[in-house]
Amino acid sequence: MKKVLLTTLTLFALTVQADSLDGSHNWNNGSSDSFKSAIKAAQTGYKANLAVNMAWRDTGKMIKKAKKLYKAGNNAAAIALANKAHKQTINATAQTALAKTAGPRF
Repeated sequence: MKKVLLTTLTLFALTVQADSLDGSHNWNNGSSDSFKSAIKAAQTGYKANLAVNMAWRDTGKMIKKAKKLYKAGNNAAAIALANKAHKQTINATAQTALAKTAGPRF
């Protein structure tokens, strides 16, 4: 329970900080390949979701497809799909906290 709460709060704090940055912030972190940054973020979030059994069904498929697109040379589509998968991991983490209190209320 503590791990789930800690993971949720950490990702929430990072999300809040990300919203405070201006649009010109470079999320690339020094890497010359933006796909690698995007796919790493998606994979890290997906592994965290798997650890608490709250991963969404299509996220893993999206990561695999993004890798295939990148290998095929379609970088723009691969980056967009990796970013979409990362967004799903953020949403799944937010859903984790709500799922703990779900149930009948009678």
